[in-house]
Amino acid sequence: MDQNPYQAPQAMALPVEAGPDAPRYELYSPQQVGLAAFLGAPIAACWFIAHNYRNLGNRQASSLWLLGGMIATVALLAICFYLPDGFPNQLIPITYVFALLYATRKLQGEAVARHLTAGGRLGSWWAVVGVGLMCLVSIIAVIFGIVFAFLTGESQPI
Repeated sequence: MDQNPYQAPQAMALPVEAGPDAPRYELYSPQQVGLAAFLGAPIAACWFIAHNYRNLGNRQASSLWLLGGMIATVALLAICFYLPDGFPNQLIPITYVFALLYATRKLQGEAVARHLTAGGRLGSWWAVVGVGLMCLVSIIAVIFGIVFAFLTGESQPI
């Protein structure tokens, strides 16, 4: 007996190489979409979902997800403005991050898995972080612009 019965089984990882018929485009995984949502609100996550749909050939779904991301982000900011003082702040981001993660797994999870099996590549994690932070900075800039406009508008006589 040349095999140790107490040794853990060894996984045989077969590398998937990109052949000539491998997809040339990149898709983003549900985990990457979740990170984008965490960093940059629903608009960042919806940008990556829309990117996936565009690369999968569904331009209508891509446009709808971008529009939905913008609407969801504006609605989220409006809701947060009117929340009571004792409301747990962590509840809203946790909710939308997991909702977008779940939606991406259900809607695009199989397509991403097929894409990877066919030799396709995942999008860059650095792009996810960059777009997420860019969306965050943009949202903060818009909020400061609105607050500044209201503060300076009140001091001027009509």
